Amino acid sequence: MKRILTICLIMLLSVTILSCTQADRTDLNFYVWGDATEVSWYEHIARNFENEYGIVVNVIPSTGDYYENLSIYLGSRTDAPDIYFTEQGEILSQIYSDQILNLSTYIESGELDVLSDQNVDGDIKLWDINDAYRYDGENFGQGSYYAFIKDWSPDFMLWYNKNHIDTYNQENGYTELDLEYMHYPSATIPLTWSEFMDMSSKLTQIEDGVITRYGTMLDRVPWKHLMEWIQMGDTSTFIDGKYFNSQDQAVVDAFTYFAKLQVGDDASSPIIGPTGIGSGEAFANGNLSFAWFGSWAYSNYHFDSASFEIGIAPPPIPDKENVTEADNYGVSSGMIALAINNHTPLKEEAVKFLNYYMTEGSKYFATKGFNIPGNQAVAESNYYKLSDNRFVQDMNNYFLDFALNYTHSLDYNKYLSQIAIENQIAKHYSTWVNNFDFSALDDMLVDIERDIRNEID
Repeated sequence: MKRILTICLIMLLSVTILSCTQADRTDLNFYVWGDATEVSWYEHIARNFENEYGIVVNVIPSTGDYYENLSIYLGSRTDAPDIYFTEQGEILSQIYSDQILNLSTYIESGELDVLSDQNVDGDIKLWDINDAYRYDGENFGQGSYYAFIKDWSPDFMLWYNKNHIDTYNQENGYTELDLEYMHYPSATIPLTWSEFMDMSSKLTQIEDGVITRYGTMLDRVPWKHLMEWIQMGDTSTFIDGKYFNSQDQAVVDAFTYFAKLQVGDDASSPIIGPTGIGSGEAFANGNLSFAWFGSWAYSNYHFDSASFEIGIAPPPIPDKENVTEADNYGVSSGMIALAINNHTPLKEEAVKFLNYYMTEGSKYFATKGFNIPGNQAVAESNYYKLSDNRFVQDMNNYFLDFALNYTHSLDYNKYLSQIAIENQIAKHYSTWVNNFDFSALDDMLVDIERDIRNEID
């Protein structure tokens, strides 16, 4: 007799879903992150897929750290998700541990309807940046496909509260004729680091020695943010994609600026660590002047219902003279992809859902004021480029233009997962900033380099 269905705990969830032995299970498990609104969109796609194909997809929201939990549960052949999110910094370990399905076979068979020389009518047009999820056994960028970008965005674009700037000028009696007048950041010419620090510091409010409103917050994936700033200095965080580049001046400059936003006379951001409120919520509530996000933040944090006028600008760049539009620099670190568990008993069903998500699912998300669709054909269509909401339409086209013309890939370590790298940076940075002494910066960077080297060697 077949074994009776048993109840399996799935990824530390507060609810349980029905699962069974590997041979008998018929439902797909889709492991996601996002707030209640975003999760409801995944559920909408799952229901439509079920209506069309008769295959149930259980949308499983993450609790806790997504990738730490994923690493644990991908080790379970019965309870692991069938489809999950991945990123550039995680895919190498997933390939080496045989946890991710090679998709190229399904592209060649046509089960994944990807546009190619052999499939000229394919409905899925992959961006060139999707090559970040190709691997030939030695190098990324070529060889087999292991994941499809579901959506992407130039992360750490500068969202700002126009009302805060207006109020600052009004309270100080400044007019546009005054040198002290604070202008809105340009939508095309980036601020320099010094210009941004000056604005953010001036918009920070302090009452009786206590900060009541911060100019900015660096709470979301701060170490990616830091690596973006390093690359803005025309260098890489890692030497040959391996050892931490601790001696490079651009690395020193980025860490210095990162710290000065959090400590010192001009600080405008709380120190990295647990806080009572995140920057998305604080910005939406009008309690933060500048936030760093991709376009996904508009829908996730409900900026559409904000009580103030929102502006978007390029990320600030290292200090230089005569900054122009050509100096725009963004890192497309927000390239979240969909992958399939190599050990799923439902490979064909999972591939069918991935194909559906990349076509019909991408069209659905394109209407939500979310990231740039991972299917370039959808991003170039009216699903994404036109909207009944004028701000969403302008935002979508602004982010798409910036992404196509000014973004660069974020350079990850080719030997360690992003989690391992971030743990080392966070450990040493936290100790250093809590016993703050700029003269100890070089020693702290050398310590990071040493421990990353020890992890690799």
